[in-house]
Amino acid sequence: MPRNFKIPLALSLGTLLLLPACFPAPGGTAGTPVDVPTGFITVKGSLSAQGASQILLVETRTNAVIPVPLVNGAFSAQVPAGTYAVAMLDGNNQTNGLLIQDSASLFAIDSATDLGAVSWDAAANTLKTVSALKTVSALNAGVYRLATGGIDLRDMISLNAAAAGGTAIDPSKISGTANVDPDGDLVPTFLDNDNNANGIFDNEEGLELAAASITPGSDSEGIEELRRSRVIVFDNLKLDADQVLSGGGDGDSMPHTEHHVMAFHFPVSAALASRIESVSLHEGPDFADGTIIEQAGGYAFPSGYPARDSAWSATGYKLPLAEQAGHKIYSLWVKPKSDPAPAVITLKVKLTSGTEALLSTRLFYVFNTPAKVTKIADTAITYPIASNGSGTRFNPMSVGSSGDVVFLADRPKTSTDGTIIRGMRVQAQIFYLNAAGAQIGQQMATTEPFVDSGAHDAPLSLTVPRSLLKTTLNDEPVTSYQVDFTMLGRNGDNAAQMFWLKP
Repeated sequence: MPRNFKIPLALSLGTLLLLPACFPAPGGTAGTPVDVPTGFITVKGSLSAQGASQILLVETRTNAVIPVPLVNGAFSAQVPAGTYAVAMLDGNNQTNGLLIQDSASLFAIDSATDLGAVSWDAAANTLKTVSALKTVSALNAGVYRLATGGIDLRDMISLNAAAAGGTAIDPSKISGTANVDPDGDLVPTFLDNDNNANGIFDNEEGLELAAASITPGSDSEGIEELRRSRVIVFDNLKLDADQVLSGGGDGDSMPHTEHHVMAFHFPVSAALASRIESVSLHEGPDFADGTIIEQAGGYAFPSGYPARDSAWSATGYKLPLAEQAGHKIYSLWVKPKSDPAPAVITLKVKLTSGTEALLSTRLFYVFNTPAKVTKIADTAITYPIASNGSGTRFNPMSVGSSGDVVFLADRPKTSTDGTIIRGMRVQAQIFYLNAAGAQIGQQMATTEPFVDSGAHDAPLSLTVPRSLLKTTLNDEPVTSYQVDFTMLGRNGDNAAQMFWLKP
């Protein structure tokens, strides 16, 4: 599994950064002298924190992202002068601390800087150092919210901060150097899950983080598209009715590890696809070193798709090229080997010209639970549901033969502290089953999706029209239905709880 960047590149949001291939590695062996390139300065220090693997330097004027490995607890990097935030990554590439000093998280680093011995406050998710740094005021210091209980880099401080009214920032418009810290919570754009403090993860509002660093080859073909490209990574979690919060979990804070599916996508134009030699995972969390899951429907792989249950490592962590709805997209679905978590993920794209690009994004969240259905028609659902309880695969729940069927449900929650995921699309997917429990004709129906924009304490309400609960299909009697209460994200991430019903 790749654990460190092979070539030293600052990863920049919306900014093409052409660096010479001889640029020295950002880490290297601690204490070993290295030549500092002209225009670059040395940043060094040490960190003693259990589980820490890297320091992440985020240059906030260009949104450049520079990972620096810890070597025996020490780090050293050569970086351009700029305004930086400093964070800590654990072994899963998850951000677990942000450097705070004098109520600021942005620091002017314009000369050689020794951060000294950096310490981690796990409860507040912050780092601190006794070294005096040049602080830079946050853009919206007037709504600074660290005092409300620490920096939450795993989920969102915004759930408490939303009472302040949030901001008018549209996350989908954030790019380049604009809006370093729109909501003034001290977390810079690349690390913040909720840049407008409205309680909705930014990826559900259209923010697409794509930090691109490119080393050119023999020509410039494809470079501009690489600079503007998207990397899409998300989690899927679909459970039978009786699996949700049941005793069938693995006993930890992520009870359904074996049911998660991680999706990796890199969409490209046909022109760029013709120039690509390979697309692979360059830097990623340990949990991503898993096994291959079968491809999703609607994707065709002209050159083949890896065998199900084979190790991703056996392919060199490559993503195969697919065709989907007339588009080209490098795609792969992976079963994680351990509990997934929000993380920084980097793909390497190699062109036939020799050009190499490192494209980074963040996995904003993973599901702890899907939406949990609490009522179907007039029947309240209590948990845990027995393995053969009403509404399970072999004991469909009767919903009568007339009238629409209304579902009430709690929203899905994240993997860490149970933050509610809001802003997703809500939809029912209906599958028609015969007396043997097999799907009839591979046909399904869906309700019209709607966006969940309601209050956190209001249950979701989803109506399945009676017209979709057919009694015959293809001249075959419908004996029962599988109805998936599904939450859909903008990028394709989805979670579902599956119930079985009958007339």
